[in-house]
Parts: sequence; C-alpha cells; structure tokens
Amino acid sequence: MLKSAIILFVVCFLLYLPFSRQPDYFDSETSPAVIKMKSGLMVAEYSEYGKYYSIKVDSVKYHNRIGARVEVIYELREPADAKLNQAWGYWLIPIELAWSFGGFALLLGVAYATTYRPHPNAIAEQLKGTDAPKKKYE
Repeated sequence: MLKSAIILFVVCFLLYLPFSRQPDYFDSETSPAVIKMKSGLMVAEYSEYGKYYSIKVDSVKYHNRIGARVEVIYELREPADAKLNQAWGYWLIPIELAWSFGGFALLLGVAYATTYRPHPNAIAEQLKGTDAPKKKYE
C-alpha cells in the first residue's frame, strides 16, 4: 500500500506542476535577464519590446553573480509580473511542498490507522455477516 500510494502521489504532483504555475508555463514567454544592483536592491533586468522591466531577486543567493545571465518567464499581458525560470522558486515552492507532503502524510496516517489492527468486534461482524441477497435471475 505504501509504495503504490507514494507512486500515485508523485505522479499526481508532477502532473499538477505545469498547470499550476504563475505565470502560466504554457502561455508565457521567456527572456534573458541580467543580474544588476539597482537602488541598493539586487534585480534581474530584462526587456520586452524595448521597455525594460526588473524583478527583485534574492540578494544572498545572487550577491556574487552581478552581470550573470538568468532566464525569466512572464506573460505578455503582464511583463512586469515575471519569475526566474528555475527549479526552486518557480517549479518547486517551499510552502506548496510543505502543504502537499504534509497532507499526504496525514492522509496516509489516517489510512494506515483505519486498516492496521482492526478492532476484534469489527472482524467478528465481518465474519458472521451474510452474503448479499442474490438478484432474481442470477
């Protein structure tokens, strides 16, 4: 039961990922961006049709990567609402992972508690139970 539950959870989670990202993965554009220091903030700056946009990035992670190229993903209708196209932060969001794995563990615990070592009265009730009534023409 545990192996099949884990496999089912992972498959469902992986199928959920591409359809739940904002900006939308399938309808978005990607663009190269450059890490810069602007007004005391670390930003990734990119352009769309000649207009420059910038998004704030983690200064601890990118403090020694000024001038490095990264890829941003954004929707054409809202180019200012972009995200870095990377695994941690766009595809895997920490709070989303915590809630989904926590919910999975909780539901797995409930399933295990209800099926492991059933009460003796429940077993006796199942054993003395009668067969379901047969249909007229069976």
